[in-house]
Amino acid sequence: MNEPYSPTHLAAGAPAAQPAGESAVASNRSLLGLWQIVFLVISAAAPLTGMLGAVPPAISLGNGAGIPGAFVLAGAVLLVFSVGFASMSRHIVRAGAFYAYITAGFGRPAGMAGALVALLSYTSIQIALYGLFGFFCTVVLGPLVHAAVPWYVWSFACLVIVQFTGLRGIDLNSRLLGVLMCLELGILLLLSLAIVIHHGGPDGLTLAPFAPRHVFSGHLGIAAMFALASFIGFEATAIYGKECRDPKVTVPRATYVSVTLILVFFAFVTWAIVCAYGIDNVTEVATKQPGDFWFIQSTKYLGGAMTTTMSFLLLSSIFASLLSFHNTIVRYIHALSGEGILPAVLDRLHPKYGSPYLASYLQTLSVAVPLGVFVAANSDPFNIVFSCTSALGTIGIVMLQALTSFSVVAFFRATKKDTRLWHALLAPVLGGVGLLAIGIVLIGNLDALSGSDSPVVRSFPWIVLAVALFGVAIAFVLKRSRPDIYARFGQ
Repeated sequence: MNEPYSPTHLAAGAPAAQPAGESAVASNRSLLGLWQIVFLVISAAAPLTGMLGAVPPAISLGNGAGIPGAFVLAGAVLLVFSVGFASMSRHIVRAGAFYAYITAGFGRPAGMAGALVALLSYTSIQIALYGLFGFFCTVVLGPLVHAAVPWYVWSFACLVIVQFTGLRGIDLNSRLLGVLMCLELGILLLLSLAIVIHHGGPDGLTLAPFAPRHVFSGHLGIAAMFALASFIGFEATAIYGKECRDPKVTVPRATYVSVTLILVFFAFVTWAIVCAYGIDNVTEVATKQPGDFWFIQSTKYLGGAMTTTMSFLLLSSIFASLLSFHNTIVRYIHALSGEGILPAVLDRLHPKYGSPYLASYLQTLSVAVPLGVFVAANSDPFNIVFSCTSALGTIGIVMLQALTSFSVVAFFRATKKDTRLWHALLAPVLGGVGLLAIGIVLIGNLDALSGSDSPVVRSFPWIVLAVALFGVAIAFVLKRSRPDIYARFGQ
């Protein structure tokens, strides 16, 4: 596969009774266990897509051979964030995790802003992934079918499959995603172990990529930005609280397990690939041959057949991420319909599968329409559809994570439900500050993240802010016109 990658390669009032729809979701489905949730959220992070997509630009534009350390630092920030996030999950079990937590800490107007930004961000990331899927299908599958099938044909075909699979319930989804996740992790692990067994490249196996002189060299902020983008999706653990066994225990554990697994795996795999090229050579190859960066070493250590397999697994990795984000967005829509923000009809469950099927159809439509607009505009699937929309989604998610962290502090200071210094104050503050800092670096380097310096791309932070302010305005309108719905929101 010789297509070049762009630098982006690479988500007041008394509480009301629990909405009937949500209790139905919990009772009509097989309850999820710890590892099923872990499969769902790690699949959203798409490890193979993240490694093949984010690592080359993170090396060439970021801190070079110190990239494993950047993944450790990004993972450490998210682990600290997870402390407060997990503590909140023991007190608030809601499908709309981000906005429910923000509502609990800062009130309904801020929570409504969070809900709209979450929908915008996750939908943008999903649109990006459909563009990426179509692009790689033309590269990987195009030669096999001996026809120049347009990228959007593959994208819309995938859209139909995601809708079909997503409709059949979260239990089936978690099993399928578990298989796909194991395959993509497996081939990266196989390559890394092969590198270790052969004692690496010119410098052998060395811990130098973790040394401060390499980790803090170049542009660490840009490297951490790409690394953090590779983790997006892990926060979905809390979204499945209503559908898992003992959510007050399972959700915190799933959060810690997911972040830890992603951190350790990404750090190990990136360390292995740096060792394979050598400290002095890795930046040059990542800069000159970003598209073949991983495939060069795969061919060398595993052979051509396994490299071809890696290409196909890249497609399954993107599909797994799409299905996982579909489930996430559907649960946000379902939660908002149960609270009266969206039409109540979206709260209906499928009589056979127990899934919020109308919310699922709406989610698919919300992606199909923008994709159709991109197709009509003859947009490039990689440089426009993927690169730009993924940058927009990443900005929203990182800022939501930072705001959620600070809302944890506000919630526990007001309720005294958790008075532990680390869990209720220090960790949330540190996590929030770290995420906010990375968000600022991200906004300052949107051209690197998106591969474009167009005025539209530079307006992304303002778009996110405008959507948030629109959410605040909706909340105040509801407070005056529909106080019953306003009182129920986020509870």
